[in-house]
Amino acid sequence: MLVTSFTAQLPVPPRIVTLAGLTDADTDGDVDVVAGADRDRQAGQLRQVDHEPVLAARLRGVVMPPVPELPGPARMAFHHWLDDIDDELIGGALLVAEVLPRAARAFLGGDRAVVDEVRAMAADVDERCRRVESQGFLLLARESPMAGDLRRLVGILRLVTAVERSAALLRHIGEAVERVDAPTLPPGIRATIDELGIATAEVFRQGVDAWRRRDGLAVHEVDRLDGAVDRLQVQLLDSAREQVDGAAELLLLGLLARYYERIGDHGVSFAQHATFAVTGERIDVG
Repeated sequence: MLVTSFTAQLPVPPRIVTLAGLTDADTDGDVDVVAGADRDRQAGQLRQVDHEPVLAARLRGVVMPPVPELPGPARMAFHHWLDDIDDELIGGALLVAEVLPRAARAFLGGDRAVVDEVRAMAADVDERCRRVESQGFLLLARESPMAGDLRRLVGILRLVTAVERSAALLRHIGEAVERVDAPTLPPGIRATIDELGIATAEVFRQGVDAWRRRDGLAVHEVDRLDGAVDRLQVQLLDSAREQVDGAAELLLLGLLARYYERIGDHGVSFAQHATFAVTGERIDVG
């Protein structure tokens, strides 16, 4: 007890700051401060010396280089998962792009065999879209992606509707062969329908390719091609009003023009979302 009481009454020694590891330029001012404290102690004027604020101020100016982050197994698994979802979406879109020209030619030729093909295609695309949606929302909930990965996933989930609707519209085009005798239509209207099918297939294919390549600059070219689809749609409607007498045929040709025009718009959506995924900017076209 006596030792403890005696020790508690001893004066607190001055704080000592270790300057090891700093350069001469960093320590000059601090050494002067310590030297001054020594002189004060020699003169019998003990005082506390605290250079922590000085050192902290200097160390705050030191910028450490960033440590590169190596992709770990979890990060690689995330990207594989995202790639698989994207591939499923693109696979459905490519089915539409593949069947579209054949369906257009089959309609003009009155080939009813195309009906089964477009129905099977639409069912396949619907199944793919359901898998994309379920896996996409699951990935979003589990991994919470950020920045470019988040933009890419948001684009995928939005483009699901574009693929699904394009497949449904193409099914309607193929099924139209059962409701109108296309080979008997006026030659001018048949030529316009043929051009409309070719132009729409090109717009849709170019849009899907822009998404696959992450081409953020393709949107304006795809929109320019879609302008030709819009003009052909108006041309088909005008020609049908002038040359077709039957109300049923006139209505079906109007719907046909609308189906092609909407598929072209969905192709433009692919290119727009490619720009958004790459740059984060939304481009309004059309």
